[in-house]
Amino acid sequence: MFYRSSDILITSTHVVVLHPRELRFPLEQIVAPYVVKHGWGAGFRVGREIRARLGSTDVRLFYTTDRATFGAVRRALIRALECRTDPLPI
Repeated sequence: MFYRSSDILITSTHVVVLHPRELRFPLEQIVAPYVVKHGWGAGFRVGREIRARLGSTDVRLFYTTDRATFGAVRRALIRALECRTDPLPI
């Protein structure tokens, strides 16, 4: 397991969005994740989201206005995606 919270679970096989409803995305099908920023700062809490292609669909994997949480989820997703191409140690 790479990350777990009340909103998202990132494992070596899946990204599971837990809130507002459970959506399960197989890690091997997640392609080209990218970051979208919402808001302007200066009195607003800037929101950040992680989106990706899943087949022919664009999906939102995660959204938050908390910079530290966003960084932790982003790093966990990067680690999980890097591990999916590497064979498991035997």
